[in-house]
Amino acid sequence: MTEISDWSDLEIQLQETREFLEKIEQRLHQVRRDLREKQELEAQQEQMRSQIQEIADASPRNSSNSRNSKIRRKPKSQNGRSPVHPLQESLHQQLEEINNRLEQIEAELESRLISWSSFREIFWQVVRFVGIGIVIGVILRSCAG
Repeated sequence: MTEISDWSDLEIQLQETREFLEKIEQRLHQVRRDLREKQELEAQQEQMRSQIQEIADASPRNSSNSRNSKIRRKPKSQNGRSPVHPLQESLHQQLEEINNRLEQIEAELESRLISWSSFREIFWQVVRFVGIGIVIGVILRSCAG
């Protein structure tokens, strides 16, 4: 009868191990997917920054030709800054969205890397065996001394 219960305990532990392995595999796939997405977003971010820089560099060149004829003040927008190219404005907005998504991905990658449930069994085994070791040490010391 004890042999049957031993097999059922073994089957239960084997099933728990399979479930734990599936969770680890799912987490691994999620991490890989997030890392790929992070790399793609960083590449897009760099591309947009270079486009913004090109637009910013192109703007003064156009106005430098008109400087030779007359000195003019640049028109100011409502907020007191120079008017921004519409493409540059949309690129800044997209860049902000990419930055937000990158922050979300970083948070997802950092979360669930270490959880109590993954260390719970190991923790209690350490507590159990350290406790047994201390008890055995006290017994041996009292017997020897």
